[in-house]
Amino acid sequence: MNNLYSKYFLKSNIIILIIIFFFSFFINYYYSSLGVFPIDTFFHYDSAARILSGELPIKDFWIVSGFIIDLIQSVFFKIFGINWQAYIFHSSISNFLISLIIYYYFQNLKISKFSSLIFTLSFSTLAYTISGTPFVDHHAIFFLLASTILLIKVIDTEKNYLWFFITLLFFLSFFTKQVPAAYTMLAQGIIVFIYILFEKKFLIIKHLILNISFIIFLFLSLLFYFNIDLTDFYIQYIDYPRSIGSTRFLNFELTLNDFFNNYKFIIIPVVLIFIFKFKKNFNSSKEEIYSFLILCCFVLSSIFHQIMTKNQIYIYFLIPILFGVLFKELDLTNHRFKKYFSILLLASLFFITLKYHIRYNENRKFHELEGVNFETAIPANKINKKFYNLSWINPSHKGDPRNEITMIKKGIIYLEREKEEIMLFTHYLFLDSITKKKLNYPTRSFTIDGASMPVEGMKYFEFYKNFLINKIKSKKVKKVYFFKQEGISQNTLTDYLDTACYSKSENDIFILFELKCN
Repeated sequence: MNNLYSKYFLKSNIIILIIIFFFSFFINYYYSSLGVFPIDTFFHYDSAARILSGELPIKDFWIVSGFIIDLIQSVFFKIFGINWQAYIFHSSISNFLISLIIYYYFQNLKISKFSSLIFTLSFSTLAYTISGTPFVDHHAIFFLLASTILLIKVIDTEKNYLWFFITLLFFLSFFTKQVPAAYTMLAQGIIVFIYILFEKKFLIIKHLILNISFIIFLFLSLLFYFNIDLTDFYIQYIDYPRSIGSTRFLNFELTLNDFFNNYKFIIIPVVLIFIFKFKKNFNSSKEEIYSFLILCCFVLSSIFHQIMTKNQIYIYFLIPILFGVLFKELDLTNHRFKKYFSILLLASLFFITLKYHIRYNENRKFHELEGVNFETAIPANKINKKFYNLSWINPSHKGDPRNEITMIKKGIIYLEREKEEIMLFTHYLFLDSITKKKLNYPTRSFTIDGASMPVEGMKYFEFYKNFLINKIKSKKVKKVYFFKQEGISQNTLTDYLDTACYSKSENDIFILFELKCN
């Protein structure tokens, strides 16, 4: 009988894993190909491909975040070739892996397999899928989510070897994007310090010191191996982004109404979980209380980061996690109607998930595609066969997408006929990978809000100016091109050069700067 039960248990787990894989992988795989917002959709495309050609972030092109994604994506390109399928395979498999971790988190909470599966499928729908393509904020927060779950696990089990993976995931998150890792490290660090102090777990300090020292040593060794200057790394990745964050913090404005409207389905379950614990007079075990506080630190850090970035909201994946924890708290009560409350909770989660699925997946709100007519989209393989299965419609382009594709193809032909070394400033961050001509982007993206590079009046403006000029000299660039229809500010070039050092002209596709100075 026991043997029969074990076989059934094993089969049911395998079936559930298969369901999670197919759902989480293919929902992301499908929606990732529905429309483009070039500056976000292709943010890591060319930068990852450039790594395979021997160019490195920080050293060869300016970045402010995201080099861990570039490195991982370069591995996918190496294995599967530089193409759209390899690009979205990365994000789709990431959606599966974090969904799998979430499923086992629910299982550790002793939630039934069926309910755990429901919460996990809701999570998969609202996790990587709202972006679809590899994106810096998603990778960073999912590394952080995995480390948070392990942190909860280590407090429950006291398996000290887990501290290495917790530390590693924190660093991977930080080297993907500096925040929210920095916020969460600070908040959760306080809880961990209290845990060590009051529970007299001083051996943890030894593990943390050894793990942090090893990872820092390994990272510095890699910088040395790839000949990346430590000062360049510090300025580009640490100090300059910190100065951007300081400016945003000083200009921070938020109304209570906006806060509640945007995050009500995250805040309400947190409050209800707290009420349930308070009603039990905190008779929960100390481990449960520490775990709850650690989860709260992650949630609040995520909300704070979301508010500070001022981007589209991407943290609605917290809703099924918190509903799952609330579901468990309901199950622990002795209320006679708890069964009906649990059903109501699952039904509420279904409709909330459906709401955000329509807004962010069907309408692609995260990539600014809400309101476009997807029926006018055309296959992106008309640009290049590497973009098989991608439907091209760009909310930044006014008019028929066929005209935009025609313009891009004409631009590629024009650039490939150029005999001299050139530099291109563009939001089409895939062109370097599909043209025969090196386009020598000096930065990963081109905006004038300070998020791409230091602009005039900002800290490190002169440092970036020297960086850009050195790239122009080292690559022997004679001409700099801008696509006219993109409307990228020419200040991204002219603010860093003397007016005597260039002449400007234009044709039907490009604005062209010919460089005259040595």
